[in-house]
Amino acid sequence: MDIVLIGAGNVATQLAKTFQKKNISIRQIYSRTLENAQKLAEEVNSSFTNNLAEIDRQADVYFYAVKDIVLEEIIRKINIREGLHIHTAGSIPISVFDGFAEKYGVFYPLQTFSKTREIDFTHIPIFIEGNSLVSEQQIFQLAHLLCDKIFIASSEQRQLIHLSAVFACNFSNHMFNIANEIVAQAGFSFEILKPLIDETVQKLNDMTPFEAQTGPAVRNDENVIQKHLSLLANRPELANIYKIISEHISKTYSKQ
Repeated sequence: MDIVLIGAGNVATQLAKTFQKKNISIRQIYSRTLENAQKLAEEVNSSFTNNLAEIDRQADVYFYAVKDIVLEEIIRKINIREGLHIHTAGSIPISVFDGFAEKYGVFYPLQTFSKTREIDFTHIPIFIEGNSLVSEQQIFQLAHLLCDKIFIASSEQRQLIHLSAVFACNFSNHMFNIANEIVAQAGFSFEILKPLIDETVQKLNDMTPFEAQTGPAVRNDENVIQKHLSLLANRPELANIYKIISEHISKTYSKQ
């Protein structure tokens, strides 16, 4: 199975390295930045290009791991109908390939990716979708080479999964960044918060998020909440975030 990987960002980098470990041939790497394409290609012993007109037209699979905003444009410009075409986006429907390929689908790994942090795909759930049973079976076979946690999900289901991932991962990490800024004001490093964060996550192995919730908002401790808001008086945008989230927590648990 020969793969052309379109993209050289976080997802593409981790896919390329994992495919290579599984002895899946990466035929070519494309990136609009030649340096990025070359760097990744050298790591996985592949050819590379930054010219869409030079995309290899003989591959078995075309993997699109690019920013959502450019995906449709790249599919249109490549315009290769042969082979199996797969994108990795959580929020883009399968219909983005309509009229541009015969066999196509989605391979969405539910994980946060960084170029420099190696990912073990065996623990990652992968959500797939195909435009036909044949396409779906081929995508399943490819996913199965990486892991056993494979789920068939429609575009509508995948969009909701992606939304949930934004809350669970992206928003949570932004909260960590805010916490890092605040704890630095107290003269301490983010390290002192890591045991708290670790325990918060570990509790979810035994409890639902609803059961695991603690803090002043769930207790309706208005005294503490007002003290915290006063500490954020010079950061009105953070005070607003604090207030909105606290109110939502309070309303959620007041129903019980």
